[in-house]
Amino acid sequence: MIEQSKVIKALVHLGTLLTPDNEELQAATHRTYVENNWLTQENYALSLAHWSDSLSAESLQKFVDSYQYTNNPKKVGVIMAGNIPMVGFHDLLCVLLSGHHAVIKPSSDDKYVMLYIVKELIACGLDAKLSIVERLDAIDAVIATGSNNTFRYFELYFKHIPSLLRKNRKSLAILSGEESDDELDALADDVFQYFGLGCRNVSLLLLPKQMGITRVLDRFMKYKELANHNKYANNYTYHRALLLMNQEQHLDTGFALPKERMSLHAPLACIHYAHYDALSEVNAFISENQEDIQCIVGNYSSLATVPLGNAQTPDLQDFADGIDTMSFLNNL
Repeated sequence: MIEQSKVIKALVHLGTLLTPDNEELQAATHRTYVENNWLTQENYALSLAHWSDSLSAESLQKFVDSYQYTNNPKKVGVIMAGNIPMVGFHDLLCVLLSGHHAVIKPSSDDKYVMLYIVKELIACGLDAKLSIVERLDAIDAVIATGSNNTFRYFELYFKHIPSLLRKNRKSLAILSGEESDDELDALADDVFQYFGLGCRNVSLLLLPKQMGITRVLDRFMKYKELANHNKYANNYTYHRALLLMNQEQHLDTGFALPKERMSLHAPLACIHYAHYDALSEVNAFISENQEDIQCIVGNYSSLATVPLGNAQTPDLQDFADGIDTMSFLNNL
């Protein structure tokens, strides 16, 4: 049986490889971009830098201290999404650190970096803990991330085994009206990093009644170059045409389409915003939409749990959908 200390050592070594001067890794990110233009090498560099910082011996040991390492390993299928770089890596990390065997089905949109990661972990002696497959057969449990439609399919297909299933969620930001320009610059990252495709991307801004949207949008202009990205620009043009044809009131920054609407589900290249009179209104909205919220960003009241600018750099303990993946694995 492979000891947890060996798993941690392998992950720490992996962290040292996730660097811009790793030619093999850079070739994998380039090949990814060629096949999927959403996953740019610049965005991949952001994700790799975050994981390189996160995979320290101290951070990993602190993360596992509250959990058990199993003496009875199970085969756990991991179905990965491909909307943003390395989005399924945290699930893989949890399976390994809990002592189970990870049976990985990478996303067809983001497979080359995962293939590289698995190769390096196997080279560190974790071959008994890892396998990559085209189809998940003979597994004991599954962790799967996908759209709302695939969620229903996963529920039916994996009804006979323990499962941790995730569907679409988005994030919101609560502003106090006293944010500095630097804080609003950081908020722009929360909205637009990875083109806004992640569940941790902010899609709804809640502003106090006295705060205008214009100052916020001025700081968002740091991302105006998104208009030069072909796929993003196509979404912007399409949704702009829809808004104009339907005569829906909206704003237009030249690359994003802010619309006053109290809804988390803003289409790509669109931003929803709404004003509140009292925090009780915010409380009510959060309570009613809890199952659709991934995280709450801001520095206003205890409701805001993620500092501005940190939405895309979650800690190891920040489990997707607020469901403790390690506890799920411990209870298999």
